[in-house]
Amino acid sequence: MTSPLNKILLSIFLVLQFYANGQVLDKEGIPETISPPRLINDFAEIISETHRQELEDKLVAFDDSTSTQICIVTVNSIGDFSIEDYAARLGRKWGVGQKDKNNGILIVVAKEERKVDIEIGYGLESYITDYDSKHIIDELIVPAFKQSNYYQGLDDATNRIIGQLQGTYTAEAEQPEQLPFWVYIIIIGVIIFIVIIISSGSSGRGSGFGGGGSSWTWGSGGGSSWSGGGGSSGGFGGFGGGSFGGGGSSGSW
Repeated sequence: MTSPLNKILLSIFLVLQFYANGQVLDKEGIPETISPPRLINDFAEIISETHRQELEDKLVAFDDSTSTQICIVTVNSIGDFSIEDYAARLGRKWGVGQKDKNNGILIVVAKEERKVDIEIGYGLESYITDYDSKHIIDELIVPAFKQSNYYQGLDDATNRIIGQLQGTYTAEAEQPEQLPFWVYIIIIGVIIFIVIIISSGSSGRGSGFGGGGSSWTWGSGGGSSWSGGGGSSGGFGGFGGGSFGGGGSSGSW
């Protein structure tokens, strides 16, 4: 079999493979966006159609109310790419997030390599740190993926991300180290001693503050929150040209 014929057959095979699941690659092997664009792009077909739509509706509603775009892409294989490089190239190519805000988050799942990566846009790196994304992968995605429950892992991960961005999720605080009992006894003794000294020095003197006085109250302020919106959304309007600078984390299952 001649070399040119090999190349032709390989090209035909790749075309058939990628069109079969709606995935078309550019010359570098990075998927093109589908038309119409979606936030859930399950090229590896690891999520049921019902669950895809549920995730899509949730992320579209979040995009509508905040302009922050969370995109999920699953592929059969990333080839010779590392998962980090593949995801970063994909995020920049698609322009996930808004160009002026770089507020996109991309989750890429490689089925054959059993790898997952979370890419965080420039504008969100202070809200979702590398530490945060690593914990999301290790605590939520990997355990579910090991049970082949891909939808659960991605649903929980996006819920955690949305919660952190909205300020409604707080990680469990580490338990402070307990001080020895005798330290508390000394502290209480010092406080009592200071109170006695102050009381004896001020007794008999009637100094004080008269007049109406004033008090300072620290209110909670107006506050703001993002809402997921009520009811169904009008569909995803497309990516906004955001970029990525390497923030995020990766893992495998």
